[in-house]
Amino acid sequence: NNQSLFIFKGSAISSSMPPSAETMTAASATTSTMNSSASPNKIKPPKSMVEALESDDPYQALLALSESSHIKAQELSENLKDELKDFAIELPELLHRLPNLKDVDSHPVSTGVACSDSILHSLSKIASGGSQASQEIKQLEDEKRHLEEHAQDVESALILRKSSDLASQSLSAQRYEAASQAIATFLSMKQNSKLTERAKLYAGEYTVTQLESTHASLRTTLLEQYQEGVQNSDVMVLGKLTPLVQMVQMEQEAVALYVRFLKDILVSELKHASQVSSAQSESSGGGNKPTTSPHVSMARVYNTAVTILRHHLPMVSHCLHRADGDAAVVQLVHLQVEQAVSPLFQKYVQSKQLAVSASNAQRIYEALEDKYKSASSSGHMEDGDLQDDCGFASLVGSLADVDAAMEEAALCLQHAESYTRFIEHSVKEVNKARAMRFEHEREQAKREKERKEWATGMSGNPAGRTKDEFDEVLDQDYEPLEILPAHTKLHEEVAEVGGYYSVIERCLLLASMQRAFSTMDEENIRHYTPLSLPSASGTKRALQSSIVENSLYAARRGSQRAFATGHTGTASAMANFCSDCLRGVLVEHLSRRAEDIGVSSLKPGEGLIAGSGGIFNASNLIRSGQNVAAGGTKGKDPAQRQREIEEGIAAACATFNDLDVAAHHTKDLEKLLMQSVDRGYPPNAPETEQLRMCVKGLSPVAEVFQLSAINSIESLVSVMKPRIRALVTDAVGDGSGAGFSTVIGGGNASERHMVRMNYDLDDEAYQLLEVSEGYISRLCTCLDDLINPLCSRLADRLTDALVLEVLGTVSKRLEVSLKKCEYTSLGALSLDSDIRDFVNYSKDRLASNELKSNVALYKACTPLSRLVQISKLVNVDDLEDVLDLVSASKRKGMWELSSKDAKSFLSLRKEFEEDRINQLLRLSDDD
Repeated sequence: NNQSLFIFKGSAISSSMPPSAETMTAASATTSTMNSSASPNKIKPPKSMVEALESDDPYQALLALSESSHIKAQELSENLKDELKDFAIELPELLHRLPNLKDVDSHPVSTGVACSDSILHSLSKIASGGSQASQEIKQLEDEKRHLEEHAQDVESALILRKSSDLASQSLSAQRYEAASQAIATFLSMKQNSKLTERAKLYAGEYTVTQLESTHASLRTTLLEQYQEGVQNSDVMVLGKLTPLVQMVQMEQEAVALYVRFLKDILVSELKHASQVSSAQSESSGGGNKPTTSPHVSMARVYNTAVTILRHHLPMVSHCLHRADGDAAVVQLVHLQVEQAVSPLFQKYVQSKQLAVSASNAQRIYEALEDKYKSASSSGHMEDGDLQDDCGFASLVGSLADVDAAMEEAALCLQHAESYTRFIEHSVKEVNKARAMRFEHEREQAKREKERKEWATGMSGNPAGRTKDEFDEVLDQDYEPLEILPAHTKLHEEVAEVGGYYSVIERCLLLASMQRAFSTMDEENIRHYTPLSLPSASGTKRALQSSIVENSLYAARRGSQRAFATGHTGTASAMANFCSDCLRGVLVEHLSRRAEDIGVSSLKPGEGLIAGSGGIFNASNLIRSGQNVAAGGTKGKDPAQRQREIEEGIAAACATFNDLDVAAHHTKDLEKLLMQSVDRGYPPNAPETEQLRMCVKGLSPVAEVFQLSAINSIESLVSVMKPRIRALVTDAVGDGSGAGFSTVIGGGNASERHMVRMNYDLDDEAYQLLEVSEGYISRLCTCLDDLINPLCSRLADRLTDALVLEVLGTVSKRLEVSLKKCEYTSLGALSLDSDIRDFVNYSKDRLASNELKSNVALYKACTPLSRLVQISKLVNVDDLEDVLDLVSASKRKGMWELSSKDAKSFLSLRKEFEEDRINQLLRLSDDD
């Protein structure tokens, strides 16, 4: 064991020594000796000596570990030898220079060392000097701070002595204001931590004791006088004492006393205000004078409360805000107002039986609404049903009485809403003043903190209040005081009356419309008035009925009255009710009336317009008295018959005008209500925005009126289409296009030669056509005789709608006839001339200047646009120009013809070959 341990140690030593030839030889010899002495079965080398000693054969394990270490050391030695083979250190040239033996300090290294020593010595001196200066400055700052504190204490002592003498002398002389100011100075110094022990020593112990005793005596005296002023309700005394109690910090006691004093005043004044109206009503009850309205008593109560609040709140807010005296005053006033007004509201609801009336009004409204809806679905209403008001007069009252009752209810709501807005404004002002005081205190704390930090910044020991106290003040956030809840008892009373008011007002609106419907006499021209819409031409003789004026007047009066209350819930409900009544009742009634009276009366052949006769008697389209009056036309002169026919046409056209007038008045009503919202409601409030959305609901109603008017005009044109087609057929002819043909009157020399539609023209036929009357001219004359009596009696917008519908019907009929004709080059020129004349005629008959341009006219009347495109297509000089024409028109968005239509019309041109047309249009389709 000793031998193996010696060998292991030798191996370990050899692995840690630098490799040499002798060592390598000894290591080889040792390795061979170990290998020869080891057992033939080699074991795995252990990782550490501990593991080797704990093995089964420690000798063999240690021998294996020694052999493994020797091999690893040999490898590392070889690697290190290879790395050091090429290693060389290059020193800088400065170090290669040898020093001068005569002047060793002249060497650059010596010079650099000497300079660094000099710099280090200088910096050491500067550091020692700076430290000394810093200590001196700090000492001076400490002395300055002590002197300032000493001076502050001396000043505080002088102020204490002065305040003590002034307070005791003033209290003895009953000069309470001066005494209060002196005590306020003492309390301020005490609150701001200026009353230090040294200041007390300078002032003397008797000074502080005397101030405290004077403070207690002054509090007792002021409290006794304040109580006496409250008992005597002496406003002058309380006005003088209230600022003084703030100085001596007795706000809590003063607030309790002042609230008790103010409550006595409120109870007395509000009771007197509510009883004055009752006494006046009783005194005037025996005579013919009407009793006082309930809203008068409420107005007196509100005005009294507002006057008291405006008189007392400023002083209390200024002097007693630390004890929340301003909030207590506002709460007291509002509570007393609720207690005084609530019985008045209950008495008003019971005396007027609003709950019963509202229930009856709701039932009557539903009955009226169902009646008009059933009439709109059936399309007919009997005269008895039209006169029936579903019990409104018997259960609710007459229209005049209900209207007067709604005026009273609106005034009650208006006064309550005015008071509510005032009290909410007072709450906002109180919180605003509290916020300003809070910001002022924060600014003071910020300035004090900066001053203390500047004064004691070097020592880091702030005088007086600590830094934590300043930070606590600055870190606070202002929170508004919740003085009144969002919904009070008064809000509930107003909401209840507003609900009754809205239901009755809605029923009143529908009943007013029913009265307007029932009192309308269609045959009485006095129930018609000139059209109130602006007209582009001053020659209009259009009329409108009294239905629209009466219905929209009721809607405007009811909605304005609801908006005048200032209550957003009531105004929003009335705006929605108004929209529902106009959309659900008035629109349906006027539309049904336009169909029953307007369209049926103007149907050619059955009404006021003739339905027979060709082009030779087309100038006499107005019937000569058939079905004009119930008693027939016998015995009436032609002038009277003509006047009755014109009045009938005017009355029939008035049914269409009513829809347009209703749309105009609905837009005016929306503008009027929107102005009321802007002027009478708080901006940017959620309730106000909701009310705006309710008012904007009238815009779709106006659009429904306009759409109904256009639909009625379309219905009128639909019954006129047979007559229009007959006129076009008479003017165009059979459309055979075989040569140049004329139609001669039945032997009457006064009748002219008239040309039918024919575009297969040679030179002779073209010249003859130039001196003859064309079919377009005759067609336009017949159309004038048909639509002029209507256009002069319709509103401008409806006139344009009628003209466009008629032009569309005529254009479709002409397109069908044009497909039956063949065209020469001269015929194409004649077609272009005819289409231009027809377009000019169309522009002359339109009332709106916006439709006078070609683009607007073509977009408004697509069939007419197709005629113009057909004319351009037939008039091309070469087929190669067709593609340019089509592409240019499509870029402008003014091309309605399909490839099939274009091919069919180009095939009618005699000069164009069909193969080329097919080839050209096939390429166009591919493109």
